Parts: sequence; structure tokens; C-alpha cells
Amino acid sequence: MPVVTLDPDDLPPAGRRSPMSTEAPQPVRPGVFHDGAWRYGELAREVRSPYDGRLVAVVSHASAETVSQERRPVRGLAAADRSRILHACAKGLEARRVDLATCISAEIGMPVTDAEKEVDRSVRWLSLAAEAVPHFGGTSTVLSGPDGDRLAVTTPQPFRRVLAITPYNRPLAQLIVKVAPAMLAGTPIVLKPSERASASAVLAVEVLLESGYPPEYISLWTGGPEVAQALLADTGIGFVAFTGSERSAWAVAAAAGPRPGCYELGDVGALVVCADADLAAAARAAAQGAFSNAGQSCRGVKRVLVADSVVDEFAQLLVGETAAWQVGDPSARTTRIGTLIDSAAVERVRSAVGAAVQGGARVVAGGGHRGAQYWPTVITHVDPGAQLVTEEFLAPVAPVVAMEDALLDELPALYSGGLQVGVFTRDFQRSMNLAQKLPVGTVIVNDGPQYDHPLAPFGGVGHSGHGREGVLASARNMSFSKTIVFPATTEGPR
Repeated sequence: MPVVTLDPDDLPPAGRRSPMSTEAPQPVRPGVFHDGAWRYGELAREVRSPYDGRLVAVVSHASAETVSQERRPVRGLAAADRSRILHACAKGLEARRVDLATCISAEIGMPVTDAEKEVDRSVRWLSLAAEAVPHFGGTSTVLSGPDGDRLAVTTPQPFRRVLAITPYNRPLAQLIVKVAPAMLAGTPIVLKPSERASASAVLAVEVLLESGYPPEYISLWTGGPEVAQALLADTGIGFVAFTGSERSAWAVAAAAGPRPGCYELGDVGALVVCADADLAAAARAAAQGAFSNAGQSCRGVKRVLVADSVVDEFAQLLVGETAAWQVGDPSARTTRIGTLIDSAAVERVRSAVGAAVQGGARVVAGGGHRGAQYWPTVITHVDPGAQLVTEEFLAPVAPVVAMEDALLDELPALYSGGLQVGVFTRDFQRSMNLAQKLPVGTVIVNDGPQYDHPLAPFGGVGHSGHGREGVLASARNMSFSKTIVFPATTEGPR
């Protein structure tokens, strides 16, 4: 069924300015790019700033009924063309850095300086993907048998299409970490961003297209979870790249069936601080990992496990770090913490902090809140079984759990899986033992779990996900291996 194109006057009330409103009217933006054309969905959604409630944009979302699987044939792209396109898109994003950062900041409450870094990170992904194109090749081997030697050449072949489902917390980077490797592999991509970050997604796709991204290689469908389910019904989707909650992942995986996919589901990321650690450096890493992007990061610090002999000194240093994290207007360049995605997210973390306090924990810094804002918070004496440290909370909270130093070496036995862990210790052998035994995707020695690099494979173990992301890792995911075996040769050397 085709997407319904609506005249702005025919849109439902959410897409119109109230007669009594003093806000400037916003043009309704098409929220669907499909089969080479921008289209209006049938559902208008107001995008309002979580900081002050002002109207940022109005985006027309699709409904499940309007999702179309019809599309034109896709022409193949030579390696040189893919590299050129990726370089051009990197330059295009860089040229629109201010516009993109302003949109991200207004839509999700991210400080504008962090939003600029979001753009920079996306540019880096595109640039590295462009440079990787000539190296994205196959392998060959000689197969010996009774009929002679055969040459087998194995090459990566792109899936027909990739579906990328992304969350709100890093609205541009989460798209680009899917788009860049898709172009590297040479596969078309269908984007389904969070309905909470639709304005940023629309602008990102506009910039990519303006920069020369082939229209037939990208689609965008804004809307709710029902739109994702409708897209998953497309049998042309060969691979699913999902980033989000574990609960949502189960629904996506059930609809995807046996199709391959990469699922990045977050974690209650730990920073481990041993008794011999550089405590000042560990406190800085804890603050950066717990408070950056208002704690709304899948690989951030969600709990700090500290040797009990140094926990008081560490906590004091961490409290001192909070002073640098100014809460304020996301558009102000002095602001380091803007907002959570909405006030409901604040209420959820407030409830968990309150429950931890009832269990004996102490809030030693922060704890304040206003609207969708939550102040950077340090809470000590947290019980290891508290909800605050057993569930993932996307908020600027650093729960400190004291443990006997010797028990920190037993952490691998307590882990059922995870995404990333940071370990602070001066003991090289101890760091190696923990790094090798912890059942997580990545262990970072003497830094926080928030570390990332586009060329480092990234992903979780167990409840934290399946598969690996990264420039090359994702491109391999989005391809299948095809082996071509050439006839046997029986002639001897000449």
C-alpha cells in the first residue's frame, strides 16, 4: 500500500499550531524516504524539546499500513564508487555540523558541544569506511584432491537489503554506524530510527542524499514499533542490525526469524577499581562514563565496583569530579548535562535511587531534578542486589558498590554476560586475568567502559547482545560469503 501524501491542512491536530498558541508555525516535514522520493506519512508527530517543551519540528510518521515493499532495481556499485560516496558524505556531514548538532541538541536535550562530537564521530566512521573499501576483499585457497588441485576463491557478497533499527540516545551516530558499513559492503539499507529522534534522522538522510548517497541505496521510515514490525515482514531484508533494549530485541528477533542479525542491547556496565588503582584517574573515568550524555549511553558506567579499603577515598574524588558537570540549557556551550529523554525517565531513576537509599545507600552528591533534568549523582554503600545496579538506567548516576579487594578477582564467576568493563589496577597480571576471564565483549584496562573506536569490534555477550559492530565487523555482517571453485588442474609444472 502506498504512503499517503497529506496536505498540511489535512493533518491531525498534532501537526497544526493551536489557534491560541504563540509558537511560530512549523512546516510539516516528510518522514519517509522510499524508492528514491520523499513522502509524507499519515501520522503527524510534534517534536518538542525535553528541556523547555518548545516545538522543534513536526514530522509526518508512517503507520504500519503504509509501509511499502515496492522498490526499483538497485545498480551495483564499484569499489571506487563506494569509496567516493563515503568520502563525499563525510564532507557533507562536516559541512552541516552546526545544523546537525543544533537539531540533535534540541530534539533529545543533548548538550550542543556533545552533539558536535556526535557529528565528528559520524564523520570519522564514514571516512574510515571509505578508506577500508579497497581492503574489503576475500580469500583464496588451493583444495587438493584425487582429481588434482582446485582453486577456491571466497568473496563477500552483500545481502539484498539491511534493516537498521536504532535508538534515540545517539540519533546521528547510531544511524551512521549502520549506514557507513552498509555502503562499504555495497548493500542498500532501510533505516527505522526511534520515533523520539525522527527530526534528526530526517535531517541526516537529507544531508547524505545531498552529498551524493545513491537514493536507491537508502530508505527511511519514521514511526513506532509497529513500523519496524511491518518492515520485518519484507522478505527482501537479508540482515537485521538492531540497537535498543533487550525487551524490544525479543520482539524484533521473533519477527526476523532465522535471518542473521546483530543485536546490541546495552548493559549495566561496570568500572572495577582495585585497591592498587590510580584513584584519581579512576574517578575521572567514572565521572566521564556515568555523566556523559546524561548517562544515556549503552557502554557508559552504570556501577562502580571498588575495593573496600579505598572506597571512601575514591568516593571523595568522584564527588569532586561532579562539580565540573554543569547542568543547564542544552544549547549553552557551558552545559555538560542537558536532559534525559523525558520526565518519565527521571521518575524511573528517582524511584530506583530511593529504593537503594531505603536499602542503606547514601546519596553523597547530586540527586536533584527538574523536569527532564537530573543532576549528576554519586551514591555510595549500594547493595550489589539493588535495582539501581542490576538494571540499566540511562541517567547520570554513579552507584558505588564496595567489595573486598580479593573478591574483585572472582567477578568472572558472577558475570553471565555483558558489553564492556573497565578495570583499574597497576597489576598487569591481574588485569590480564580479568580481561581473559570476564564474559564480556570488551575489557578496557585503566580506562572506563565508555571507550570506543570505529575499528574495534564492539558488542555484547549473553543478555547484552549478539554479533559485533565496527567499520569492518559490521560490513562483514552485512555480507555473506560466496565461494567459487575453479576446475581441477592436472598439468604439472612447465
